[in-house]
Amino acid sequence: MMFPAGMAAQVAAGLVNGPLARIIEAHIADVALRRKLSAEMEQQVLTHLTRTAELGQAVVMAEVQSEHWLSRSWRPMLMLLLMCFLLLAGLILPLADVIAGQPVPFAPRWQMLPQGFWDFLAIGMGGYIGGRSLEKVAGAVTAVVERKAPPRGRR
Repeated sequence: MMFPAGMAAQVAAGLVNGPLARIIEAHIADVALRRKLSAEMEQQVLTHLTRTAELGQAVVMAEVQSEHWLSRSWRPMLMLLLMCFLLLAGLILPLADVIAGQPVPFAPRWQMLPQGFWDFLAIGMGGYIGGRSLEKVAGAVTAVVERKAPPRGRR
């Protein structure tokens, strides 16, 4: 999965133009120096975000290209397991309650799931679904950019 450069640039600009800009303005009076520091910080944040995304991509690619089926499949299997659990807690158990006419003695129920479970599910599903979507979009964007990129050394 590639981290889109535009998204990384927005995050970097948001950090530098937001809280970091207020710190710089409070401690540095020279406007030219402030602009130079802001630009350098934005570049450093962008470089860090890009490098972090590249490292994450390398880990996922190593897992996907592994010869062991478990290394390749643990992420999809985990998401499938979570979805099965949600189906059980949110659909099958309430349906069994209606059919039986009383609550089926099975815990945990939908309402009993801790907030950490929902956070984990949201991050996992968001990362999995968003990552797959970004993978597809990044491939298309990269292909378009490579076709339109000017030759190196000329602009």
